[in-house]
Amino acid sequence: MGLQMAERKAVTKQMAGRYAKASKKDKGKMLDELCALTGWTRRHARRALAQAIRPSQRPPRPPRPKIYGPEVVEPLRVIWATLNGPAGKRLAPFMPQIVEALERCGEIRIKPESGTSCCGSPLRRSIGSLLRSADWLPA
Repeated sequence: MGLQMAERKAVTKQMAGRYAKASKKDKGKMLDELCALTGWTRRHARRALAQAIRPSQRPPRPPRPKIYGPEVVEPLRVIWATLNGPAGKRLAPFMPQIVEALERCGEIRIKPESGTSCCGSPLRRSIGSLLRSADWLPA
């Protein structure tokens, strides 16, 4: 059990080639040897060898398209700052009233193509993400 993670991976990778070609009897001996060497259970050792034989390399998922752009983030920043920085879930229920009041006072202007519905009621989690993703927000 004294092996480091890198050493265990190297041993597993080296043993995986022999393990793939070995007979059932030899595979059992190899599993016992790997278990004694690494301190793993047989189940984990078998899975590690199988993973080393054919690693599952999935291509990274493409990022999701952004729903709300800068035309929503800028007014949201003003609203958030005006209300003294509440959390997104506290801010979300009052967004339509706040947007209406701040538009009336001339504090914010929402373009007609972005629509009040877009800035008026983004999801709670979306508000938090939009505020978190802004580089101006303190961590």
